[in-house]
Amino acid sequence: MKSTNSPKPASPYRRRRILWFLILATAGALFYISTHSDSISWSLPSSLKDVGFSPSSSRVSKVAEAKAQAQAEAAQRRIRVQEIHGLLHFVTAYPDKRLDEEDGSIAVAGLGLVKVNPEEKIDLRVFSPDGDDNWEKHLKTLRTEHPLIVFSKTYCPFSRSAKKLLESYQISPAPTIVELDTRSDGQVIQSLLGRLTGRRTVPNILVQADSIGGSDDIHEMHDEHKLKTLLEEAGLEIHGI
Repeated sequence: MKSTNSPKPASPYRRRRILWFLILATAGALFYISTHSDSISWSLPSSLKDVGFSPSSSRVSKVAEAKAQAQAEAAQRRIRVQEIHGLLHFVTAYPDKRLDEEDGSIAVAGLGLVKVNPEEKIDLRVFSPDGDDNWEKHLKTLRTEHPLIVFSKTYCPFSRSAKKLLESYQISPAPTIVELDTRSDGQVIQSLLGRLTGRRTVPNILVQADSIGGSDDIHEMHDEHKLKTLLEEAGLEIHGI
């Protein structure tokens, strides 16, 4: 015998009414949120704000993303610039400045007085103390105007011999000569070169920021007819020998 108390199933019409009610309620809520975001965004859960339910939070997110991208690009540019580039830029772009000019320190924009320890990694800003951090421009200048740099000492016979040989090549652009014994920071620079290039004596001859050795090394390359080729491949013009 069947029970007469079984609940009647909901009619299709009733189910459709419930469904339409939910759709309209959801649409109304979303419309209200979109037109009153400034007044209610504070009450939205952070998880909803993060995924863009709040237009204002979306703008903030885009700004943050752009800032992060700019910082990443700046970091990549700095990675390509090595300490040796910084040092070479310093001695060529600031011939009258010294790493120890103020009580053993140097005044650097954004850093204040910095005492340079040549045995430790140095912030690149030290090598551009006036705050000019356009390293793309600095590297281009080094490549085109100072491709050959010789760290020397005026009294050193090996330095004199190396400079005389290079002079005979009539190189263009002419070698940039840095006489360490005429600088108050000469010992600091020599120690820096030792750490950065592996060579702690003079002369220290750098072609496109790479040390090719000293006097004996370039004389040997000259005798083997390799020096001219090396210099020309680095972008220098040879008018002598």
